[in-house]
Amino acid sequence: MAGWPAADPKLLVKDLVTCVVQVSGKVRDRLEVPPGIGEDELRELALGAPGVRRSLAGRGVRAVIVRPPKLVNIVPE
Repeated sequence: MAGWPAADPKLLVKDLVTCVVQVSGKVRDRLEVPPGIGEDELRELALGAPGVRRSLAGRGVRAVIVRPPKLVNIVPE
């Protein structure tokens, strides 16, 4: 009779996480980022995402709410 298989800890670690980027509460882009990404780095990636730039269309940004690594919400002026 065979025993239970052993789990390999290296295979249990996620390499990338999907971060949802919203503008005015609507999903405009998704980014694949590492789970340990910092708040500042994630903010810069989100503001440079094509879907965000298209949605802002030259408008300024009033606030950027970052909840690494899962969510960025951008509030335009």
